[in-house]
Amino acid sequence: MNSSVIQDYIKIVKRYRTPVLAVLATLMLVGSAVWSFEIPWQDIAQYFLLCVAGVGFVVILSAGLVFVAKRLRG
Repeated sequence: MNSSVIQDYIKIVKRYRTPVLAVLATLMLVGSAVWSFEIPWQDIAQYFLLCVAGVGFVVILSAGLVFVAKRLRG
């Protein structure tokens, strides 16, 4: 294998390692909440959808603020 190919692979692994581990850790915590504390999957799904809606709302507000700020600058 070429040395540059290996270096490129290592860069990709380092780039995505933290986000992938964060998602896996979150899934493990949710799984333990469901299995250990017997929280229904429906409640977890509703909470997830509420979080997605909240993040979407913040994104929309941020995009609107950026749009207004660019308009005011001219």
